[in-house]
Amino acid sequence: MEIQVGIDVGGTFTDAVLLKENVILEKAKIATRPDNLLGTVLQALEVLKIYHQPVAQITVSTTLITNAILQQRLPEVDLLLFPGSGMSLDSLTWPVSYQVLKGELDYRGREISPPDELEWRRLLNRYQEFPQAKVAIVGKFSHRNDLHEHNLALFLHKHCPDLDLSLGHEWGQANFYRRSLTAYLNLATSEIYQKFAEQLQQAVVQKGSSAQIFVLKADGGVLPLQKLRPVESIYSGPAASILGALAQSEPDQSFVVVDIGGTTTDIGLILSGEPLMSSHGAEIGSFSTLVRTLAVRSIPAGGDSTILSEGDGFKIAPYRRGPAYCLGGPAPTPTDAMRYLDLIPYGNRLKAEEGLAQLLPESFRDASHLQQLAEDILTRLADNIAEAVDSLNQEWREEPAYKVWEVLHPHDYHNLYIWVSGGGAPGLVNALGTRLHIPVRIGDYPEVSNAIGAALARPTFSCTLHLDTSMNRYRIEETGQQGEWLGSRKPHKEVEEFLQEIAEQIARDQGIELSDPLIQPFDFFPIVKGYQTVGQIVRGSLLVPPGVRGRLKP
Repeated sequence: MEIQVGIDVGGTFTDAVLLKENVILEKAKIATRPDNLLGTVLQALEVLKIYHQPVAQITVSTTLITNAILQQRLPEVDLLLFPGSGMSLDSLTWPVSYQVLKGELDYRGREISPPDELEWRRLLNRYQEFPQAKVAIVGKFSHRNDLHEHNLALFLHKHCPDLDLSLGHEWGQANFYRRSLTAYLNLATSEIYQKFAEQLQQAVVQKGSSAQIFVLKADGGVLPLQKLRPVESIYSGPAASILGALAQSEPDQSFVVVDIGGTTTDIGLILSGEPLMSSHGAEIGSFSTLVRTLAVRSIPAGGDSTILSEGDGFKIAPYRRGPAYCLGGPAPTPTDAMRYLDLIPYGNRLKAEEGLAQLLPESFRDASHLQQLAEDILTRLADNIAEAVDSLNQEWREEPAYKVWEVLHPHDYHNLYIWVSGGGAPGLVNALGTRLHIPVRIGDYPEVSNAIGAALARPTFSCTLHLDTSMNRYRIEETGQQGEWLGSRKPHKEVEEFLQEIAEQIARDQGIELSDPLIQPFDFFPIVKGYQTVGQIVRGSLLVPPGVRGRLKP
């Protein structure tokens, strides 16, 4: 049987597992080096001794792109927009600057006014001075017709072949604002990601391994290292949390996942064995995107959150200064409270006591006050997590997929439980159960749960066909592919066959195999002109939802 490796690069620690037939052979937990994520991944591979095993696949969940965006370590990108008329760009909050160009298409992709050639020549003058600039070109209705984007890209590339270009229609959904920022971010992060990918591939090959390397995406799926669009890897950590819980639980169960890391706590939802998808794109920093993501949230509270004195009490700060005090860190943390209460086995208990004592007046540093302080810290952390769960619950119930599940399973909501994972999970089981008043469960490997999720993640896939037979045009939402429809004006079965052919080709191009794809029911809308049906607008999709390749075995 094949051997798989899963690696989750977190903000504090990097977890790794080596699996054979879904049984853990080796596991590792090492400190993450934020300034050297590649070195962190390679160190994890060394600890697992993968180079002495016939490993077939390595799956990495990495914070590389998330960190680059949040820390604003992005190169300059020119954003060129064809917004047309009918919308005020100033009414939207743009985190980056942009330039508006003339030229307009209508909502069905028909040209209303052509671009301005003089405007394009002025652009050319600029890029002849900066021939290696990064340029993202996005039209409001380019997802219906990429004419203006495509022609401008050809014009610029002809005269400045070294320009790095990105076109908005490749993110083929209808939201112009999100599509613009997604194209911008993907281009801005491409060089960072490509360098990481090449170095990782070379390092693994040089060690004599022929393992194929995959990267976990925000939607819980995996893609080969060189096939991934960089921005799709944001929030792969929370996705790994959800999949790790799924891999260790019984099939078809419904529960809330709470993954307690050192820096953050990730929260998500599984309904009848399927992770809940967000109907909106991912939000990261000040950017709204079209990146498909699970309905998750990360809150700035974890086992290594710094605890500060405040008046007669304390507060849990939304940041981490280093490891827990009991592990040699500079300040007391919830981990120290767990260690003092003997809820976790690692760390120096005397150091934990010393760290907690800093939060009390000298006359109150006895065992009873320290005990109460430690319990209060864990209660406060549980309160913070519970408040986020309650808030998220309201958002989840607005998701279309949740509403459908609620209709099909009207009584299951009352059977939800909490699944906790992460290094700090054992110390918070009781506090969370008391605060949320529902059962709390924990797996056998909470400290490497995310790595288990990465190792067992399967490819996700979505291919949504939009067809306008009156205009003889089709497009694919996920890839931006556009082309001419050669079929009938009132198609039926041929549409499903057409979708399957395109989906299989896209899957081959992405380097994945479609496993039990689901074909959603097609929608057919007649186009009537002069009392006659002149065509149809057809929409249908084929998808593989997020999931895992079997369950973890003891």
